[in-house]
Amino acid sequence: MPMPRAGWSIRKGLVFLILICGLLAGGIALSPARAVAQIVVHDLKGREISLAKPAQRLVVDDGRMILALSFLTSDPVGLVAAWPHDVDRLGRELYASYRQKFPQIDSLPKSTSNAQDMVVEQILAARPDAVILSLYSHPAEQQLQQLENAGIPVIFLDFVADPLANTDRSLEVLGKVTGTEDHARRVIALRDQHRSMIAQRIASGAGKTKPVIFLEAHASTQEACCNSPGSAGVGKFIDLIGARNIGDVLKGKPFGQLSLEYIIAAKPDVYIATGGEYMKSRGGLLVGPSFDPGQTRGSLGELVGRSGFSVLPAVQHGAVHGLSQQLFNSPLDILTLELLAKWAHPALFQDVDVNETKRALNELMAVPLSGSYWTE
Repeated sequence: MPMPRAGWSIRKGLVFLILICGLLAGGIALSPARAVAQIVVHDLKGREISLAKPAQRLVVDDGRMILALSFLTSDPVGLVAAWPHDVDRLGRELYASYRQKFPQIDSLPKSTSNAQDMVVEQILAARPDAVILSLYSHPAEQQLQQLENAGIPVIFLDFVADPLANTDRSLEVLGKVTGTEDHARRVIALRDQHRSMIAQRIASGAGKTKPVIFLEAHASTQEACCNSPGSAGVGKFIDLIGARNIGDVLKGKPFGQLSLEYIIAAKPDVYIATGGEYMKSRGGLLVGPSFDPGQTRGSLGELVGRSGFSVLPAVQHGAVHGLSQQLFNSPLDILTLELLAKWAHPALFQDVDVNETKRALNELMAVPLSGSYWTE
């Protein structure tokens, strides 16, 4: 067989080279791996996390994260591979609403909550694309390494420890991780609009005496008095609305107990009890979809009827309110902030309709809130 001529080989090589250059110029990738765009986020611990594609299966360590997911997708439960089944944290009434619309929530695998030690085997068995942990969770470095070695990214978010600073940041990260950034931006914009309105009005009323607020968390006629937020967490909400939280004596603690003697001496101008269906067997505030306004007012009356409460200025002047605990620790807390502002400064926020804010949030949620979650 005759050998090919050298000139022909050179021309063939040049044609092949031109073809390759054309493909590159046209944007056609030679390596499929390089065609996959990575998602890069920085979690609430400042860690850089990369995902090859949006996560479709998440393990979460707090049921309240499902509330956050409900702002990002029409099927938040469909994104959950496993959760702690901590129904009381989510709220029994809210849980019933989610179970009615998404029955599979009952049968999802169980993962450990942020109040427990992580069980890596549970997470691996759920085959998640990512694990979402609360900022105050403390998994061992070895456990995080195990998950990393298995190709499962771990992302720390926060809707509880410092909601004022971290809720919107967490929503943004969660939106990027799940490929629902547009939805995240919409709810963040709504929250920012209402928060800015509150801050501007408080600034316009600067120089006035700060109202003194006593917020009694999980208020009960049967248990020791009295639980209160400290200067962290919800305490920062009270600072933002230009009021003084009598729980500020708890210093950096997010939560603690105040004596009745101290409360009387603090002379609060406004009293706010928190509770919900979970307080039914504990002599607490009954508020939420399961209770009519009469039941809620009756339970609130019993709380302020406890010994020593009648001398509080808030009780004497009728500045007594009730609030569902389910309006904390999720994007729903913008309702709490607005209510606190109205109750602390009635004249300044007289025209603000919190029910209208609730309707706006409902339009963004997979499972809208129904019923009443506060009483004035």
